[in-house]
Amino acid sequence: MATRSLLWGLGLLLAFIMGATFYATAAKGVEDDAQQRFDNLTRATQYSISARVKSYSDVVRGLVALFQTTDNLSRLQFRQYVQSLDMPQHFPAIEAVTYAPNVEDADRVAFVAAVRADKSLTPLGYPKFDIKPGGKRAHYSPLSYLEPMGMLMEKFGVDITANPAIDRAMNLSRDTGQVSASGQPVVVQQPLPHIGLGMRLPVYKRGMPVHDVSSRRAAYLGSVGIGFGVSKLVQGAIDEMADRQVHMILYSDASTDPEKRRLQIEKDDRLLFNDNGSIDKPAALPGDPGDYFVSVLPIDFNGSLWKAQFYARKDDMVVGFDRWLPLVAFTTGSVGTMLIYSYFFSLYSQRRKAQEQRRLLDSVLDNVDAHVYMKDQERRFVYANAKMAQVIGHPVEEIVGRYDREVMPVSLADAAWAEDRTVLQDGQKRSGEDQYTDRDGVVHHLWTVKAPVHLDQETTVVIALSTDVTELHKLKEQAQAANQAKSDFLSNMSHEIRTPMNSVIGMAHLALKSVTNPKQKDYLQKIYHSGQHLLGIINDILDFSKIEAGKLDLEVLDFALESLLTNISNQLGESASRKDLELVFEIWPGLSHQLRGDPLRLEQVLLNFVSNAIKFSENGRIYIRARPVEDRDNTTVVRFEVQDNGIGMTPAQVQMLFQSFHQADTSTTRKYGGTGLGLVISKQLAELMGGTVGVESEPGHGSTFWFTARLQKGTHLLQATDTSAIQPDVLASIHGASILLVEDNIFSQQVGQELLEDSGATVVVANNGKEAIDLLLKEHFDCVLMDVQMPVMDGYEATRIIRAHPKLSGTLVIAMTANAGREDQARCLAAGMDEFITKPIAPNLLFSVLSKWMSQRAAEGRTPQVRSTTAPAAEAAPPPNQAALTAQFASPEPVENRDNSQELLDMRMLAQTFGNKPEKMRKYANMFLDSARDGLVEVRAALEQEDKKRLSELGHRIKSSARAVGAMSFADLCLQLEHLNPEDDIAKARDIVGRMQPLLEKLREHIGQELNANVPG
Repeated sequence: MATRSLLWGLGLLLAFIMGATFYATAAKGVEDDAQQRFDNLTRATQYSISARVKSYSDVVRGLVALFQTTDNLSRLQFRQYVQSLDMPQHFPAIEAVTYAPNVEDADRVAFVAAVRADKSLTPLGYPKFDIKPGGKRAHYSPLSYLEPMGMLMEKFGVDITANPAIDRAMNLSRDTGQVSASGQPVVVQQPLPHIGLGMRLPVYKRGMPVHDVSSRRAAYLGSVGIGFGVSKLVQGAIDEMADRQVHMILYSDASTDPEKRRLQIEKDDRLLFNDNGSIDKPAALPGDPGDYFVSVLPIDFNGSLWKAQFYARKDDMVVGFDRWLPLVAFTTGSVGTMLIYSYFFSLYSQRRKAQEQRRLLDSVLDNVDAHVYMKDQERRFVYANAKMAQVIGHPVEEIVGRYDREVMPVSLADAAWAEDRTVLQDGQKRSGEDQYTDRDGVVHHLWTVKAPVHLDQETTVVIALSTDVTELHKLKEQAQAANQAKSDFLSNMSHEIRTPMNSVIGMAHLALKSVTNPKQKDYLQKIYHSGQHLLGIINDILDFSKIEAGKLDLEVLDFALESLLTNISNQLGESASRKDLELVFEIWPGLSHQLRGDPLRLEQVLLNFVSNAIKFSENGRIYIRARPVEDRDNTTVVRFEVQDNGIGMTPAQVQMLFQSFHQADTSTTRKYGGTGLGLVISKQLAELMGGTVGVESEPGHGSTFWFTARLQKGTHLLQATDTSAIQPDVLASIHGASILLVEDNIFSQQVGQELLEDSGATVVVANNGKEAIDLLLKEHFDCVLMDVQMPVMDGYEATRIIRAHPKLSGTLVIAMTANAGREDQARCLAAGMDEFITKPIAPNLLFSVLSKWMSQRAAEGRTPQVRSTTAPAAEAAPPPNQAALTAQFASPEPVENRDNSQELLDMRMLAQTFGNKPEKMRKYANMFLDSARDGLVEVRAALEQEDKKRLSELGHRIKSSARAVGAMSFADLCLQLEHLNPEDDIAKARDIVGRMQPLLEKLREHIGQELNANVPG
């Protein structure tokens, strides 16, 4: 007990010593911070006073500049200038602004007479003016201009050079051109006693040289100056000081020799300012000098030295938490030391307790009916309980610390480590079933849970706990056997029930064909329909049983959404029409029309929902909708809705839906029939397809049944029924026509040429407007398809030349451009073009426009049409039908407004452009990839040269090819490149180009998957 007390006493002594050390260190730091705060405040004040002295010196220099503006500055002009300075606001310390001309004794009489006659400020002049003091001197410097005049009237006419000291200072200022600053403080009694100083500058005749003493004396006119109160000048700087605990006393150095000046307060120094308001020299600081921070800083007053003495009590400079910091440091040091001492003092007892707890844990785990082990990242066993040691076949002491391959068969060790390593790498818990064979050859089934455990910051191990589930496994096998027996029974029952039912339905159908008796026919029809109804119920029961038993497997097939909805219409359209109902199908924009999933089960759910809608509706429309809910790279969640205007349901009835053998209202069974199984099966099918079901209903206002399904995006190109087939008469009018295709993009040339040649036209290609003009002058063409933006000569200029040429003016010119705005249309028509169609060119639209104009020309006997190229803007607008036609096939909307599924490659646009011909779709998609790759080489070269104009041209060229094949995201990047402005930062271009190459690689991979691998042929 005595030893324990001694150890605690030593701990308290150590804590006190550490606390005292902390206190001293903190106190020193607090004092240093206070000193720094004091120094910052004093230097800021020093700078502020110096800045004010300079600004007041600038006022004097401004007065000199005023006299350089005119040879005869009047008293009125002097006053107006001084008033414009707004002294009370900007220079409150200035008490007088004066001008004293240099007057030789010979000129004294004339000077006095001129001042007396000066009536610029008063009508009577100054009849009593004279130079004071009297007496004859060689020269005079009387104060003749004074502001404010009223307060300084007693100084009017005072000769400032009558004082020999001032005369010498003024002569020195005249000869040097420097400021003459009065170092002699003057006690000014009004309005309160304070110290005043002045500064003056010489004024020389305007335009005369002043480069040496003689020239300055010859040009000397007089001097201007200011008088100011030191207290006001200094007080403004002190007012800016954040901490008023710092005091200041300002002295003027008494030494005239700069070499003898010292930065300390001497007894001969003259007091200029004391912040306590006194004009007497202060006594020594009260109290102990060690309690103060004291600093003397220099201030330059036009060559004279001012000494600013700052002082403050050290306690006043300590702020906020710093006052308590030493005490807190003492407490922290003492308490912290005691805590650390206590911690080390307790380590021994804690270690002994930990060892006891480890033995207790080992005892518990050894008696748990589970195999437990821990293994580190080096495959060494960190822990193993008795059960695990029994399975391995070694004592625990021989397992812990050794590698798994040393104590287990290599194959088993490697298999276990493969799972352990995955857990360590992923950092996620894993579980699963495993099995092992014991020494007696008995197979045991284990349920194993493995998880990562952090022993410390650097060591992570995997802990595994395996529970013997052999008995549960046996029960599972028994349940599976029972389920298989149930499935076999259902299969037999299906056969046994369906066979006679098919016979009943078949015989009734055959009998209906031959019976003529109305009564017998009525009986047979009832038998036939009842059999169909019963067969439907049997199918529902069997499907329900399959789903409950987990025996219903979904297929994954490519299908077209339009085909699925067409099947619904074909099967239920007649039933709907018999009740005067209309089925309306809607596919929302952005939903891929080619999907992968189980179309049969989708159709089954839709048939159930639509059948119910028909059953519970009497008139109106039934809407069947499909819209995207979630879109990812390879999958889409589609929401199917069936909306009717039927009887509707209450919330209580809705809650009973989707339950086995339940309907919203049992009375509906009597009126409408049904078992309630259809909705249950629909719900289970939707869940099997990764979705869910729901209903929104209101009594008397109909219901909307919906379900969702997660479907894959289609990988095979399924050709849908062409609902916009080209009429034979359209192609007939084009067949044999001679067409000039003017296009600078090689890709677009080949696309356009093959499309037109497939329709029977003869095509000649020109690379720009100039080549087109040359070809038109050499041979005849029925039509010119004119691109707008081309090198050498664009489409606008080429069309104007065509219209201006007598031989060519009647040529049919149709514009092709990627710009689909109304202004672009108007510009094309104003240039003289007959028609306007947008890129990417829709083949049907192109053929329709060609057929329309060629048929019109044929009917007119190809009468030349001369169009004006300077038509007014109102006449340039396209006709309404043309505007509508153009809008229908307008350029794709920007990528931010388009669905994500179409961003990479719009298969519909590609199929539409190339007539759903897989070989052409593949050919031109790959051709686009090669063209875009070559184009990117040129783009990078232009980017290195920072040629924004060339980048814009290349963006326009590549954009047309991208849109033609449906690569809309890539086209949008090209469009951004095309719209670069000269003032745009080149970094913007680099960002766009940097995104183009990765996107092109994605396109290459996507096209390879969509076309090269999956398109037949």
